[in-house]
Amino acid sequence: LTYFAFICVFLTWVLLYHTPLGLNIRSVGENSHAASSVGVSVIRVKYITMIIAGVLCGMGGAFMSMYYAMGWSLDMVAGRGFIALAAQAMGAGEPLGCMLAALIFGFAQAFGIKLSATGVDSNLVSPIPYLVTIIGLVVFALIAASRAKRARRENAEKVNA
Repeated sequence: LTYFAFICVFLTWVLLYHTPLGLNIRSVGENSHAASSVGVSVIRVKYITMIIAGVLCGMGGAFMSMYYAMGWSLDMVAGRGFIALAAQAMGAGEPLGCMLAALIFGFAQAFGIKLSATGVDSNLVSPIPYLVTIIGLVVFALIAASRAKRARRENAEKVNA
């Protein structure tokens, strides 16, 4: 399933950027009123994307419960949805960027597991992925703010020139 995750990233990239459905998905996501005005069935696209998301989330949940956690347990997901949203934000919705952000968070999780295996108190180790997530989001927000400020400055210079 790990290799399938990499294949899914590639297939998502192909779907979004090299198919008419992908163009419709991006247009509905960007501005559904504009997409509707050019004849895109917004409801149909939303249903298709929800079905795709449901299938992928179901596979992820099955993987987590059957392989990772070896069966259902209380707090099995333990905030991983927050980490997934952070990966999506840091990846700016781009499949490769989201995968790279998810890999960073996965490495943080693995680092925590390795530390706990060396005898470090689990109360100190368990927050590591979440701290990395918060730090990553802060760094991402600072970079995005800097880029936006630079773009506004460049636009102002063009207007004044």
